[in-house]
Formats: sequence, structure tokens, C-alpha cells
Amino acid sequence: MNTIPDIAPIQTRPASSAAEPSIVTFAVSDPEVLLALSEYPDGPQRTNFLVTALKVGVLSLKAARGTLDSDTVRREGDRLIDQLGERLNSWRGKFEERVTGSLAHYFDPQQGMFTERVNRLAKADGELATVVRQQVKDAEGSLSRVFEQFIGENSQLLRALDPSGENQLVTMLQRTLDGVVQAQNLAILSQFSLDNKDSALVRFLTELTAKHGDLSHALSRNMQEVVAEFSLDKEDSALSRLVARVETAQRSLTSELSLDNENSALKRMYKMLQDHQQTVLDNQRQLAATLDAAVQALQARREEASKSTRHGLEFEAALGGHLRGLALAAGDLVQDCGATTGVIPNCKVGDHIITVGPEKVAAGARIVVEAKESGSYDLNRTIQDADIARRNRGAGVCVFVHSTKTAGPSIPAFARYGHDIVVKWDAEDAAGDAWLQAALMVAHALSVRAATHGKQDAASFDAVDKAIERMRKHIEGFEEISTSATTVQRSAERILKRAKLMEDGLTDQVAAIADQFLKLKERAAQDD
Repeated sequence: MNTIPDIAPIQTRPASSAAEPSIVTFAVSDPEVLLALSEYPDGPQRTNFLVTALKVGVLSLKAARGTLDSDTVRREGDRLIDQLGERLNSWRGKFEERVTGSLAHYFDPQQGMFTERVNRLAKADGELATVVRQQVKDAEGSLSRVFEQFIGENSQLLRALDPSGENQLVTMLQRTLDGVVQAQNLAILSQFSLDNKDSALVRFLTELTAKHGDLSHALSRNMQEVVAEFSLDKEDSALSRLVARVETAQRSLTSELSLDNENSALKRMYKMLQDHQQTVLDNQRQLAATLDAAVQALQARREEASKSTRHGLEFEAALGGHLRGLALAAGDLVQDCGATTGVIPNCKVGDHIITVGPEKVAAGARIVVEAKESGSYDLNRTIQDADIARRNRGAGVCVFVHSTKTAGPSIPAFARYGHDIVVKWDAEDAAGDAWLQAALMVAHALSVRAATHGKQDAASFDAVDKAIERMRKHIEGFEEISTSATTVQRSAERILKRAKLMEDGLTDQVAAIADQFLKLKERAAQDD
């Protein structure tokens, strides 16, 4: 069974300031709560009971979370006892007032409804006398009608007894009957008269007084007994027993919620929380020690790798894997040759060789890619090693890839020096992939020029160089995208707009390069 308690403002009185009352509406389905609610009538009593129960529940929940101490419980218990005392005193006053008013309303000797009712019934012209008179009058009327019917002037008996219409017998009978009726009326009225000490009404009042005594004294004595039950001065009064039970419950609750009592529920919960917190701290220390050991081991491996040539091999392997992905999409072939010598004796310069696919203008052309993760290289040494790499691997174009982590300040992010292209790339940053892809596109274009060697294509490669330069400017925007995306999310709209413009620019430039490649292919076909 579900019931919805009365909706009433719940007023709370914090210790420091007054809060606005809140209106709470909720459904109750718990049998024990419903049983407790049924003991209070609808209205303020049930609302006050719900407020008190809610307060006790809130304090209990706070105690379960470990945020309630013994002082708070003691203070709240004292306040609860004060409120209970105030409400009991208020209820006692209201109860006395209501009982006194009710008793005075009915049994007051001057204005009581009972006395007034008895007076209305028993007085000479009261309701009982009026009823009796009415009954007597009705009886007289009935008798008159009966006599009129049987012995009246038009009755058969009168006609039978008084041939002349003046029979004395009928007159005597009428007088006799009138006397009897009047005597009966007087006898009946005398039984309801207070002047007659032997009347039924006087005997009734005498018997009522003998059995119940004086009503005012009885009511006063009963009222004193009722008031005594609500007095704290009397040890066995109902109020004293109730206060004793409340104090016992308060002491029990205080002992259970006291940290000074070793066997209290709060103390046990406090110890349990301390044990749990200590366990969590121990686990955290173990985890922190494990993480510190792992971080130190990782840092040691990184330092060891940075001091040896191993980090260069890792960068070379990462670049090779990325190149294979790009070459597969473009239809080219990639060969890892960093561990083998080339044309120049005992020379291993040139880590990867890209062979242009057969479907392109510069089919079979070779592009050498040199990977370098070293801070000792500047731009001049880079150009020198790029020339060595081209000659050592028999390639027409060299793409020299520097690691962003170790590249010096003289190394550009993207630049072309004749048949050599210098670019910076980071295997862990996707923003640098655009630079690497642009370098491969330029390398393909240079391979076409190296394969045809046609002077007539100078103008076309001029356009390619200009397109590459514009591409470089567009690709530089990717750094702005990366910076904006990793620093502030508010620049998302500007980043998207910039990316759109760059995408459109790259599309146009790629289309221009494709047109130039088609022209070169047509011219190469004509030369053949």
C-alpha cells in the first residue's frame, strides 16, 4: 500500500542562520513507516513527525559517512529534547484547553448545554410539560370525538334515550367524564412539576444527583486527575514515563554515536574506516612504488637509447614503415638498404630507396631517403650527405628526413635545394606527415624532370616549383592547426576554416601539378 504524506512546508532552524522552508512531496511504501504514520492524524502532527524522522535520518546518514561527531549528536539530541518538551507542553496546554472547553460547554452550571437541556425539559412550561399537555389535549379531543360519536346529540344513544332531545342522563355522564378527564390531566401534570416533591420528575433528579453527585465537583476532580497525568512533578504520571523513555533512548543513542565508547557503533565504524583508509594508502604506496620503478626503468632505457645509435635505428625503422604506407597508396616500391653498402665502396649512406611505379611518367626512377636523428648535423652537412646518398644509391632525387626532436636550428621544416629535399618529421606527431608527403610529391616531380631532361619542360617545372612553394605555405598552416588544437578548444572554428582553405588550396595545387604531369607525359610520348 502506498500513501503520500501531507504536503506542508518543512521549516528548519540552522544553528547560525534561518533558512527558507522547503516543500517536500514524496511517496512512502515501507510498512514500518506506514505503521508509524498511522499513529498520527493528518495535519501538523504528522508533518512534525515526518520532519523529526527526516532530521534523525539525515543525522544518521551523516554519521554513517563519518562526518558527525559526538558533540553534534549531543547538541542535536538536546535540541530534539527541547523541541519535544516544547511540543509536549504545547500539546498539554491545548489538551487542557480543549477538555476544559468541552466539559464547560456541556456541564457548566450556568451556561452548560446539559443543564440548559435539563431545564428546558423539567421547567413548568418545558418540553416535557408541553408534550404532556399536547398528549392530554389530543386525548381530550379523541374522547370528545368518541363521546360525540356515541353519546353526542346526534348519536344513536342520545336519540334512543332522549326522545324529546333533553335527556338528563347524558348531561350527567358528560359532567362525570369531564371531571375524570380533568383529574387525569392534573395527575399527569403533577408528576412533571418541581413543586410536587413526590412527582416523577423530582424523584428522577434526586436519583440522578444521588448516583452522580454534583456535576461541577465531579468534573473538577476528573480534570485534576487528567492534569496530574501531564505533570513532571509526579513520578508515575504519563508525561514523566514518556520523558524517562525519551531520556533512556537519548542516552542509548548518544552512547552508540560516541567515540569515547569503545563498543559504540560509531567507534566501530570509525575503526573500520581507519583500517580501510590505511589499506588504501598501502595500496597507493605500492602502486606509486611500482610506477616509479617502471618510470625509472623507462627513463633509463630512453637515456641508454639516446646515448647509443639505437635511437637512430628506431627512427629509421619508423620512417621506413611510414614510407611503405605512402608508397603502397601511390603504387611505388620501397626498399630498406641502410644496412648494406651502395655504389661507393664501404658507404651505407641512404637508408631507403623508393622506385617510382610503372604507371607514372618517371617509371623506374629512384628516390633515396636518408633518415637522421642526430643533433650534430647542420644544413651544409645535410646537403653533402644528400649528394653522397644520391650517388651511392644511384638515385636522381634525395629526401633527407631529420627528426624534429634532434634537428638543429639551421634545418628548415621543408626546403628544396636542387635535387635534394630537406624536411623535418616526427614519428609521434601526425602534424608532420603532411611535410613528408609534400616532400615525396616534390621528389616525384623532380624525378620526372630528371628522367626527361627536356629543356622544353623548363616552363612546366617552373609552374611545378611555384606550386610546390605555394604548397609549402599551405602546409605551414598545419603547424598552426596543431598548435591551436592542442592549446585552446575555442579556436576550433578558426582551425576548421583554416583547414578548409588549406584543403581547397592543396586541391588546386595538386590539380595544377597533375595537369603539368599530363603535359610532360604527352611530350615524352611525342619524343618517343
